[in-house]
Amino acid sequence: MYKASAALLALCIVLAFPGAVWALDSADVPVTAKIPQMIILELDATELVFEESDFDYVLGPAQLVKVGVVATKEHAVTATVSGNVPYTLSIAAMEEFLTGTHGGLIHISQLKWRLTDSDNPEQWEPLTLERVSVKSGPPGTMEVRFDFQLTAFWENRAQMYTGSILLTVIPEESDESSGGRKW
Repeated sequence: MYKASAALLALCIVLAFPGAVWALDSADVPVTAKIPQMIILELDATELVFEESDFDYVLGPAQLVKVGVVATKEHAVTATVSGNVPYTLSIAAMEEFLTGTHGGLIHISQLKWRLTDSDNPEQWEPLTLERVSVKSGPPGTMEVRFDFQLTAFWENRAQMYTGSILLTVIPEESDESSGGRKW
């Protein structure tokens, strides 16, 4: 009985007053993570469409000018750029003309753009074949909102025209982000 009482007492002491546990050995594990350059461009629109009603200068929002009719699409496209390096967003046309379904052509300079939050809302930039820098940003996320304006000249035949706008994100070169390498 004495042994059972002593064992029970020892068990109670061990459970009531736990002692420190000492490790006999330890090791550290170094962690290395090489994060690659990452840049993503997302658009909220899959196409830019000017409807016939956009060219209504009597009851609609269009403007009648000497050379034709100007249709405006405000807040037409939002580009969201996310990246872990500094970057520049640029815009360009992929071809020199918007092509009509029945052979007509609209020069890309008739399609103009501006930033929605522009300091000068009257300043529109014509679309060109050359990439034009729109906005630069630091690592992180940036939203860029575009307005577009299309001037239909009196000489542009009534038909459907198609073409493409190219938005491009290019990482900015810096010694810190490139590790001394050129991209």
